[in-house]
Amino acid sequence: MHIGILFLSFSSNNIHFLLTDCKGRIKAWTTAGKLRPKGVKKNLSLSFFEISNFLEKKTKSLNYTFLHVRIKGWGKNKKNVFKILKQSKLKFISVLDNTACPHNGCKIPRKRKL
Repeated sequence: MHIGILFLSFSSNNIHFLLTDCKGRIKAWTTAGKLRPKGVKKNLSLSFFEISNFLEKKTKSLNYTFLHVRIKGWGKNKKNVFKILKQSKLKFISVLDNTACPHNGCKIPRKRKL
């Protein structure tokens, strides 16, 4: 039984997908912008389906049966992406969200002295 780790990194304008083995060696990667032509929105559901197909092919070629998923970052399509990945043929063991969350929020900027 081969187990891989799928890292999902959400930024403000792109989503990075990284597939590694258990020791952390990178086996495959892609982004939402890589599979789409320039100028097209990366948040379209079409690009997510293409990415899930890419990940299915890669996991099959690397002979991974199960995946650990690690999610990081803030994104409006975080739930949608994971929902599409759950609908695919990929099997997940665990899902871990590593998003950094501020405790007290940002520091208020000091008032300007004239």
